[in-house]
Amino acid sequence: MKLQPLLDHWSAPADAGSPVAIFATTFVLDPDFFERDCLARFLALQAVDEETGSADDTIARIELEEKLTEPSITVLADRSTSAERGSLRWNLLHCFHRGGLLHAKVAILIWENATRVVLGSANLTSAGYRRQIEMALAADLGPGCLFPQPVLEQLANELAELLGLVQGLRPGIPAYDQAQRTLSIFRDRIASSGAGSSKVLVSLAPTKPGASPLQGSSLVWKGSQPVRAVQLSPFWDSTDATAVKEVRALLTGRGQPRSHSIATVISPYGTIPVTPIHRAQVDKVVELGPIDQESSRLLHAKCLLLESDTWVAALVGSSNHTKAGLGLGGRSHRELNVWLGASSGSAEGKALRNLIPQGKAVPADVDSNDEATDEDEVEPPVLPLGFQLCRLHCSDERWHLTLSLDPRELPEKWTVRTELGVVLDATRWETLGRPSEFVEDVSVEHLPTFLTVTWEGGAASWTVLADDRHVLPPGPGIGAFKAHQLFAALSSGKSITEAMRDEATRQQNLGGALELDPLKRYDSQTTLLRRGRALSAALEALRRRLERPVLSVDALAARLASPLAPDFLAAKTAQSVLEGEQDLPEGLFTLGELALELGRVNWAATFKALEDTAEAYALVGGAIDQVKAHVASLGSDETALMGYATRCVQEARRCLPN
Repeated sequence: MKLQPLLDHWSAPADAGSPVAIFATTFVLDPDFFERDCLARFLALQAVDEETGSADDTIARIELEEKLTEPSITVLADRSTSAERGSLRWNLLHCFHRGGLLHAKVAILIWENATRVVLGSANLTSAGYRRQIEMALAADLGPGCLFPQPVLEQLANELAELLGLVQGLRPGIPAYDQAQRTLSIFRDRIASSGAGSSKVLVSLAPTKPGASPLQGSSLVWKGSQPVRAVQLSPFWDSTDATAVKEVRALLTGRGQPRSHSIATVISPYGTIPVTPIHRAQVDKVVELGPIDQESSRLLHAKCLLLESDTWVAALVGSSNHTKAGLGLGGRSHRELNVWLGASSGSAEGKALRNLIPQGKAVPADVDSNDEATDEDEVEPPVLPLGFQLCRLHCSDERWHLTLSLDPRELPEKWTVRTELGVVLDATRWETLGRPSEFVEDVSVEHLPTFLTVTWEGGAASWTVLADDRHVLPPGPGIGAFKAHQLFAALSSGKSITEAMRDEATRQQNLGGALELDPLKRYDSQTTLLRRGRALSAALEALRRRLERPVLSVDALAARLASPLAPDFLAAKTAQSVLEGEQDLPEGLFTLGELALELGRVNWAATFKALEDTAEAYALVGGAIDQVKAHVASLGSDETALMGYATRCVQEARRCLPN
């Protein structure tokens, strides 16, 4: 076990390959931090400055949208958290746990050749990852993984349970199916991960109705029973010492005096978060330390150490040492923790003991700070349960919002609005007959990522889920690219982001603004032969991109919908002909070659990891049909090249199974 900054765990290990999926949970979410820091590391974005988080906003947004086309990103958050994310290409799902909060903090990070689990105390916020004292475990699947297969399988099951806490989400809804596909990939990786470490005993310790993580300590314990305990928690029940008493009850070892401590941090104001009722139940309260940290940092880590002379066990995770956090009766949160156990004389045992470094005793005259709060304790108005799912979808080239409503859970008066105005309110809803679903058209220029819901006494954001993220309009600036620019990016092996950055640099050197108008940039002296060679190089690069193995049909759909995929290239080629920027014969030849390149791809190799390839081949057939439609859009003249393009489409379809 080695110490690392939390954000480092979001960066891919060596030879991990391309990013595939994320399934993460958090109580509080800072969407901007998640996109600029966590996703930036996971996707290996280049436009974001890792030291400051700053970026050229246009380039950074283009790169984010480009890199999000294939990976599947699902984040579960408590229903009380903000929904104001910047991109529709990843899903934010709000959970409601009756009687408590979704308080678990875990991230499953999946690349082509690597899978990592990060479990701990930190929310997906800047405070959690940069400013607070936090504790987390990270484990890469594979031989010697810290987490053995049974623990990983239980974790996958727990995450599936948490997905069930999203109101209105069910099989058949794209966001649900996408999340389940990620969990399926995770389960497949678990099955092939090999044996875990034999040096540390590990047991998953969730908090949920009927289950307390304290019950699991015996699963990682060996030898004589524990006689010492140290608790670390930023929050305690203000008038109830049950959490401390239950830990004390675990100290059942005989023949030695018991020792029970609480470790804490003295705030800049000279107070501690431990209440007098808890101080009275333990032998001593000590400072956490010495630790390398700014004295002004808030404590947010949670940990429990149990020890005997020969064995040590640690509980690490999201649970505060409260009745709700530890599931000790009444209100119970949904938490995820793990127990770790090791011989006290081993390197692993020493590392576990060092999870709570203990400093000097806290003087008895140091006051308790009963008012201490942090992000886990701030509960903004919770979106009423009547507002279930808000889904964005496209049909017949028109965009629609579908609001799913539960009339039994709606407040008396309410209003749902976008930045452009009111979408629906209680009065109109009553007039329409109190429907459980309401559909409203929205313009492609103003697709919302969230809605604002107001009611008497409160306001909250309502996340918007894109049913098909692959048909979303391209990122800012990408729509202005022309066919020759896209083919040039392909032939040079560059991404859209790199092409945009190069053009921005070129224009800056010329002292001008970013220029995307091909009429101002077109080189009329370029010969047909040179253009033909460039097209050939671009198509070969396209085939290589399409032949990269895919792990899911969703990843294939994303690849076929990207700005450097056949449909977008064909659309831009047809547009260049219709706008007079390219001759009709050359445009038809280009479209025909695009179709042929789809037929030349070794789809069997691309689909090697797929169990069922029928849906995948259907997507390829759809891509060929789209090129055919763009050919037809250029007219019906029976010219030689029109016939050539048509025959190319027919030839391309031979790659499909009968």
